[in-house]
Amino acid sequence: MSRLGKTGRAAVAVLLLAGLQRGVSLLILPFITLAMSPAEYGAASILTASALLLVAVVAAPLEQLVFRASAREDEDAPALIRTAGAYCYIGLPAIAGLSAVVVALVQPELFGISGRIWAIEVLAIGFQPADTYFALPCVRARQDLRKFVWLALTSVVFTAGSKLIFIVILELGVLGWAISDLSSGVLSALIAILAVRLPRARITWGRVRYVLNFSLPLIPHRASFWALLSLSRPAMATVTTLTQVGLLSFGLNLASVASMIVTEIQQAVLPRYSRERFPAPTDETKTPVRIQLVVAVAVPAIVGAGIAIAGQWVFAASYWQSFALTGILLCGQAAWGLYLIPMNYLVQAAGRPKFSALASMSGAAVIMLGIFTVGGRFGALGAAFAT
Repeated sequence: MSRLGKTGRAAVAVLLLAGLQRGVSLLILPFITLAMSPAEYGAASILTASALLLVAVVAAPLEQLVFRASAREDEDAPALIRTAGAYCYIGLPAIAGLSAVVVALVQPELFGISGRIWAIEVLAIGFQPADTYFALPCVRARQDLRKFVWLALTSVVFTAGSKLIFIVILELGVLGWAISDLSSGVLSALIAILAVRLPRARITWGRVRYVLNFSLPLIPHRASFWALLSLSRPAMATVTTLTQVGLLSFGLNLASVASMIVTEIQQAVLPRYSRERFPAPTDETKTPVRIQLVVAVAVPAIVGAGIAIAGQWVFAASYWQSFALTGILLCGQAAWGLYLIPMNYLVQAAGRPKFSALASMSGAAVIMLGIFTVGGRFGALGAAFAT
């Protein structure tokens, strides 16, 4: 009972704090909609979606390995954690720095965004994984609430503060968006390095090979997962205007309130799946499964009702037409919440990521086909149905 009580308290605390961390962009969204036109917001959303794709390829697959190693605490765990941490703390910033220089020198304007802005965003990508995909999974798997509170709250302050300063106060538009991502990424990485030190363990080629063998098969899954959530924005930019991209992005962000809550509950119970043994389910995961089944259906319905009641009181009138497509997008959130359960058993409990991308790749293919078929004709509404 004591372990269950501790797990429950930790889950609630992590849910609230991590929800605040992920939801800070939504909290400042009313201010952003007043400072940026739908076209500017569409350009910034393309910038963010593209950055998320790069992160999904170069860093996101490490998250599940870090979770699994930190939760199980096997003999090899310190070496695996050190290997992943060295990559996030040192390797990625160095690679991003070199890449940013190249982009600044040779990248012309893309999707209406200058090469200079793209270079700033590329540099920001190198610093973001230290906190998001290494430090936070470590402390969450260990249920170290003190460090989690420190990491989450500083991230919230850095993200919200930089966005308000560079976009709302200084009115730098898309350039301010990129500068904000860079400044908050650097500060969050520094806090992560101070909060989560790398364990004293030897990095061997065998450990590196294990990290690669576990993580590389997850790249298609993560890329496809990015496609499910973000592909519609750059894809829409090829068939319609940035204003329609902005309206779709706004609707996606409103719908992401549901996915944010579902994701944080998922993250809170992920250590339980990581400790699960087969034949499953055992008492370790029966309760998390029941919770996730209810949440997957109830949360999108509650979010939709809230937007219908309060949306016009909160957001600028130029974005009101996005409310209808938000309702369409919320229908897909329920299915996504259910999808997480078998994926948890496949990847976290069984440690078999090989086939993890099949479902998400299928969904991404449907989105692409749908947008190129109906996105140009029906705009953001057509893209919402495709998504």
